[in-house]
Amino acid sequence: MFKITPNPPIAEDLASPAFRLAAERAFAHYELPATLTPPRKRQSRNTEETLLHIYEILQSASATAYESADNLQGSQRKLALGAVHLIDMAQQEMDGLLDEQQAVTT
Repeated sequence: MFKITPNPPIAEDLASPAFRLAAERAFAHYELPATLTPPRKRQSRNTEETLLHIYEILQSASATAYESADNLQGSQRKLALGAVHLIDMAQQEMDGLLDEQQAVTT
């Protein structure tokens, strides 16, 4: 039987010299550094500040999901409200952790 489409190319070894050379050319073309720089370290925060930051992120996610659910109908609305419910459950867990953290520090 004759195939109209050709077989896919054989995958190259990522450690091969040809792959490294192609990667270096691509990085040079887009003026990117050849080695990835490590991400910047964030300022050290204590546990309570980290938990509060996570809680604020969850509040934003909940508000965004709820607002998008207002503009949907049917099963898509149910799916968005399901996401709101999951975020609310995570917020309740965070409330418990924050209460425990506050009880420990006082």
